[in-house]
Amino acid sequence: MAQDVGATLDLPPAEFRRLGETFLALATDWLAGERDAPVLQPIGGDVLAALLDQPLPEHGIGEAALLAQLRERVLGHSRHNGHPRQFAHVCASPDPVGALADLLASMLNQNVTAWRSAPAAVVVERQVLRWLDALVGFDGGGHGLLLGGGSSANLHALGAAVERARQRHPDATRSRMALYTSRETHLSLAKAAHFLDLGHVRALPVDAARSMVPEALRTAIEADRRDGLVPVMVAGSAGTANAGSIDPLRALADIAVAAGAWFHIDGAYGAPAAMTASHTFLREGFARADSMSLDPHKWLFAPFDVGALLVRDPQWLREAYAESSEYITVTETAPVEAHAFFDYGMELSRRFRALKLWIMFQLRGVDTYRRAIAGNIALREHLDARVTAEPELELLASGLSISCFRYRRAGSDGAALDALNAGIQRRLASTGEIALSPTTLDGRYSLRVCIVNFRTRREDIDWLVERVLEFGRAT
Repeated sequence: MAQDVGATLDLPPAEFRRLGETFLALATDWLAGERDAPVLQPIGGDVLAALLDQPLPEHGIGEAALLAQLRERVLGHSRHNGHPRQFAHVCASPDPVGALADLLASMLNQNVTAWRSAPAAVVVERQVLRWLDALVGFDGGGHGLLLGGGSSANLHALGAAVERARQRHPDATRSRMALYTSRETHLSLAKAAHFLDLGHVRALPVDAARSMVPEALRTAIEADRRDGLVPVMVAGSAGTANAGSIDPLRALADIAVAAGAWFHIDGAYGAPAAMTASHTFLREGFARADSMSLDPHKWLFAPFDVGALLVRDPQWLREAYAESSEYITVTETAPVEAHAFFDYGMELSRRFRALKLWIMFQLRGVDTYRRAIAGNIALREHLDARVTAEPELELLASGLSISCFRYRRAGSDGAALDALNAGIQRRLASTGEIALSPTTLDGRYSLRVCIVNFRTRREDIDWLVERVLEFGRAT
């Protein structure tokens, strides 16, 4: 008799609960160990690849063997992004509430293409977009969509800007279109421009604060227009990945509007700072933008992945991305029921990313996240104060929750200081108690600290400063 595959794959509720409790225990142990576990166990890539190399299982290996592999090979060699000294890149400590919400989203398994296929999920996503819009002061009515991250959001925004430019300038080929960024702007925008085959990407100079210089933008646009080019987009940053720099957004908006260019803000990392009392000024710039990227999985502490694109006029997304076919025709006519996210972006299959944000905001309240962000900014200020107070340390750049500094030794030239600080970085990593992502600022090797972690405390910052001094003196 043929095997009942459905019965093989299905799990009775009691068995699902038992297995779920087993995996929840693994997750609980991971959560409990975040502060005390090594940030990352040192292991070579070839060694780890060999450890995980195995043939495709024809039959299941059994629960006990699976759990052993999970603990020893996967969890044991995964970075603890919730560790209080995880300062690398812009990688936040995830809210455990969001992780539990992701389990529910996976079980519901909604394909959030259109209202007809996921009614509640579509309404929840549109509500979350309105919340994000209000949270940062974009004031665009909550139009946009949730995506995998800021790179995808920036690509979608540029695609809409290109479509607007194409309709306004029918004779302009993409080879004559120009994108304006600074040399500190996130690389995803240049990647998007190359993907969309734009002819020109201007990476403009920055000032001492590593922010775009408005006059340089104005000059570049004027020169390009004289040469017959079409300014498609001006992209400002609300918190660069390198040093947390904020561009003069209102001034950039004025120039973009005068040139007929789309004004986009990459706020993937820094936009949530607009919630805090110290950075409400950001809201004035956000309200001038045509679009903005914002990653809740960065500084709103949501688990990966959930990025957002907010737009002021969603029609340009529709113009750029809507396609029709008989198998996706929307027949509903009521405004809510006729909404289809696939008309506004490239994705058709879309995960229920909004559920974790909806649950997090409902359960925690926005002020919880506001206070966490303000706390991260205060810790960066504490780090800056510690660095400035130490004659052996030099602050190179600072903004939002990112600080870049180095150890310096009298009489050492630039190359020697670079080698010294690279050695300090290696010794820090070898402790297993911290993760940093170094960078180079104006040719100077820098220890870069990004604090997007609700577990980080002053003692973690002090630990870092003391270790840098100790290792610097001993090198």
